[in-house]
Amino acid sequence: MFTPRKIAKNYRELVSSIGFYPSLLSILFLVFALVITATEYTPLMMQFKSQIAVILVDSEENARTILSTLTGSIISLTIFSFSMVMVVLNSASASLSPRVLPGLITRKSHQLVLGFYLGSIIFSIVMLINLRTLSDGDIAIPALGIFCALVFGLFSLGFFVFFIHSISKAIQVDNVLNDLYKNTKQELQAIIDLQTMHPIDKIPTFDNWSSISSNTQGYFKGVNSNKLSALCEKHKFSIYITVKQGFFTVKGYPFLKCNRDLTDNTQLLNELLDCFIFYIEEYISDNYRFGMTQISEIAVKAMSPGINDPGTAVKAIDMLSILLIDRLSIGDVNYSLKHSNDQQPRLYFHETSFDELLDDNFSPIRHYAKNDGYVMVNVLEAFKNILFQAHQNSAASDSLFTYLEAIVDDVNMNLNNQYDRIKIINMLEAIARISPQKGNKLVARFHHQAE
Repeated sequence: MFTPRKIAKNYRELVSSIGFYPSLLSILFLVFALVITATEYTPLMMQFKSQIAVILVDSEENARTILSTLTGSIISLTIFSFSMVMVVLNSASASLSPRVLPGLITRKSHQLVLGFYLGSIIFSIVMLINLRTLSDGDIAIPALGIFCALVFGLFSLGFFVFFIHSISKAIQVDNVLNDLYKNTKQELQAIIDLQTMHPIDKIPTFDNWSSISSNTQGYFKGVNSNKLSALCEKHKFSIYITVKQGFFTVKGYPFLKCNRDLTDNTQLLNELLDCFIFYIEEYISDNYRFGMTQISEIAVKAMSPGINDPGTAVKAIDMLSILLIDRLSIGDVNYSLKHSNDQQPRLYFHETSFDELLDDNFSPIRHYAKNDGYVMVNVLEAFKNILFQAHQNSAASDSLFTYLEAIVDDVNMNLNNQYDRIKIINMLEAIARISPQKGNKLVARFHHQAE
């Protein structure tokens, strides 16, 4: 039985497959080849062919040569292009992060080029099959189909040049970071726009709401919000998702809360739980947090001895600081207004807190870069920039200074070079100018531990 959860999972696996768009295009080219074959010798098409006879093939030998050459050449292009994709994926996994692979695999431009190759091969083979001897001994030459095959071959050469250019850019770390940053910022901005344009008066406390346990295990990655919101509106209840996206749940874990007790309504409970999606891959379109995690992991990978690219790590840190500043504009509880007739949310989401984002994204960087004075100075500068925007937000400011204390402790234990320590002191003093009371305590903590 196909439940909404299974359908959503299978759909995600299907569209994220590297063969999804190539398969669709191959089918379209096959249909087009059959249409051309069926209409090639109709009176209207024969009249059209007579007007463009100068560019059509009229020799069986030429027709076979052209189609055989096109088929063999495009097969070679396809093999080389698929090999390039595998090299890119392997290189991205080794030098960037395995988590960026789903985004590279689902890049539509690469899939469409590969699909055009496969479709051109299928079209040429169908035309080759239709070179046949008629009952009167003449040879039937699908001249219009051969002309189309030739055009597809020429386009394939152009697409091959585009493919090489695109695949070479796709592996460049700056382009990967820029794409991750742009897509993550878009997801953040969508939430900010929703909460700005459709603010709600009061967020429920959820303390007295009934808990609903998971009936499966896996990484919670999303929800069919349209179906769930319609279900909530139909039965007049509200749902609060208590865990962040990406959280690993086990069977029986209470990851939902409802303002009605649905324990006795097994059918409704199953319908509700089937709206939730569990899978392993991380797509930025599901939640901005996944994009921030991928940026953080690229920074960590750049600090590994095999790569040793602190410049990339610093760029990733700067991007994270901007995204965290944007996160300050979002409440800790998000909501959906789909199917809400009274403009009161029926569906609430636990938004990953600012404190959790700091820990998730900067702890790996702090751990792997604590011996690098250049990177640690830039981490402090990123925190200074965030604090400049968040110093009036007491909760965010407290989280930043709590984390800054951990950074100071790591710096004191691992950086002994006087030049690096002076740079660190200068940055801590710059932080103290933004928030004097807490900042001066931080400077004093650094000096006290150094004694």
